[in-house]
Amino acid sequence: MGHYTAKTRPAVTQDQRLAWLRELLTGTSQSLPYRVAGTLFLLYAQPLVRVAKLRADAVETNQTSGAMRITFGMHPVPVPQPFAELLEEHLLGRPNLRTGSNAASPWLFPGTRAGQHLHPNTLMDRLRSLGIDLIGARNTALGEHLSLTPPPLVADALGYSHQVAFLHADAAGDAWARYVNQRRPK
Repeated sequence: MGHYTAKTRPAVTQDQRLAWLRELLTGTSQSLPYRVAGTLFLLYAQPLVRVAKLRADAVETNQTSGAMRITFGMHPVPVPQPFAELLEEHLLGRPNLRTGSNAASPWLFPGTRAGQHLHPNTLMDRLRSLGIDLIGARNTALGEHLSLTPPPLVADALGYSHQVAFLHADAAGDAWARYVNQRRPK
């Protein structure tokens, strides 16, 4: 049985993606948790279902250098400034922790129900209210990563399967995908 291949591949311009990132990093159109979630989505091409389920311990800060990293897949990836400051601020004041059984919530985005993370649809609705084309923005973000780094490395770092990473690279006409297809065993 084959895999599903989309007939179209929605995308937004890189300028539009960067404008949304700028708004989330510096603007005031959303509260801090939604700005952080949206930045994770736009910067790291993370599906919002995965963003909602992130645990707070996925974020680590090197005590010596102060460098922050976050783990989505097999290896932690760096968190650049100014996003690291925003993420640190969120970690120090995560919402929905004041209820008795939610005080020790492991979730990066605790929900209003004790022990549960924020629902992904809540994140989707907030980002759509900003006018963000969710599918197009994620495809553009993933395409940007794949234009700079081989698909297996992107897959391992961002928590995607190798198959999905190669399909996106191939759909974007990326040289990495052509390289693998043109290799012949000796």
